[in-house]
Amino acid sequence: MHEAPYLQWALNLLIAQGLMGAFDTLYHHELTVDLPHRRSARLELSIHATRAVLYGLLFAGIAHLAFHGAWAFVVAGVVAVEVLLTLWDFVVEDRSRKLPASERVLHTVLAINGGALFGLYGMQLLQWSALPSALVGIDFGWRGWVLTLLAAGVAASGVRDGLATWRMAHQPTPSNPFSNLAHQRVLVTGGTGFIGEALVAQLLDAGHNVTIWARDPLRAAYLFDGRARCIRSLGALDPTEAFDAVINLAGAPVAGPRWSAHRQQQLLASRIGTTQALADWLAQAQHQPTV
Repeated sequence: MHEAPYLQWALNLLIAQGLMGAFDTLYHHELTVDLPHRRSARLELSIHATRAVLYGLLFAGIAHLAFHGAWAFVVAGVVAVEVLLTLWDFVVEDRSRKLPASERVLHTVLAINGGALFGLYGMQLLQWSALPSALVGIDFGWRGWVLTLLAAGVAASGVRDGLATWRMAHQPTPSNPFSNLAHQRVLVTGGTGFIGEALVAQLLDAGHNVTIWARDPLRAAYLFDGRARCIRSLGALDPTEAFDAVINLAGAPVAGPRWSAHRQQQLLASRIGTTQALADWLAQAQHQPTV
């Protein structure tokens, strides 16, 4: 079979790549950011869908086949496409949203691990390329079956992202309830939450002036493509500033750690503290909002 001794290391790194990628998809893309339901993430999702399906084929192939002759170059080509898609994904992500620190660190580790595993597997492909062209069955034992499970999972993730992209492309644009209002100056807290994000997007699309008070103003600016003014503290607002409406949606996310008395206190404090600070600023504001 002409297997190089480092092939087993490549398989181990590929399993690690699959496990880290699964965590990234479930924790960051699904639970933290909920990419499949963000219209602004449509391009990113389409890249993920294409890359994941290719990864599924690659994982399944590596798990059970040796690629001799010309087939070695076919696999090398697929890997090259994967790398280009990943680089494109990095660019799109940085332009469309602010990645949490954990996601950026994980992406760095994935890139390093991917470089190592494809380098090792590439040396094996180089040896196989000298043989007559053929797809030869190969048994890697438990590693092969683990890679098969990972192949099914990553391919399913790609199909899900592809369906989400298709749904966004064919979904009718919802009517905007704020489009017929006179120009409004609106202050919003909690503008990056589930409800707040949709609300702010509609206000901006309707041409209104929106200021967002957010814990992470840079993330908020990314989220709305720089169309909204984003502040970290109400101290950034002058008492002479005027708002026609103030919408308070602030509060720590309900989804999170298990429910406990401490967790309940955190949720209450995040809402009461913000509301009190907002009331204090409004009390000294020279122009009171209508709503």
